[in-house]
Amino acid sequence: MAAGKKQRFTFTGETRDHSILIGSHGDATVVIEGDFDISGIVYCPKYTLQLSIKGNGTIAFRGICNRVIIKKMSGNCSLDMRDLTCKELQCESVKKKSKILAGKTRVVTRANLFDDAILQLTDRPLITSSITSGNSQILHDSSDTVFSEASQR
Repeated sequence: MAAGKKQRFTFTGETRDHSILIGSHGDATVVIEGDFDISGIVYCPKYTLQLSIKGNGTIAFRGICNRVIIKKMSGNCSLDMRDLTCKELQCESVKKKSKILAGKTRVVTRANLFDDAILQLTDRPLITSSITSGNSQILHDSSDTVFSEASQR
């Protein structure tokens, strides 16, 4: 990717937007803080979508993306990506009552869940690294099996 090809979207305060379009123009960073109800389309088959979410509300994305990185997610919020196809999903820090609903994903390279966070997977992707602490869980829809580890740092 050429240097400088980056998109940045920032939503702060009370936000209601159902017409987000993140196109194939390079890596995209989305920062959301406050109370929100956001949905939209992602089309980045060769690029990375990076998310930082803090607050209360729901987010729903559909489309296709090479890699999704959730840098930080905390609060009473849910991220619905059941209609988003990606090759790789990274959850670097998911805290409090955050919930991630992941769609078709080939591999989860990192899943760091804390407090009451939930990562719900619709497929059975390869999970290469996971840390769960507190009441956090990794759920698989197909068999409703709960995989959680009580590991503390």
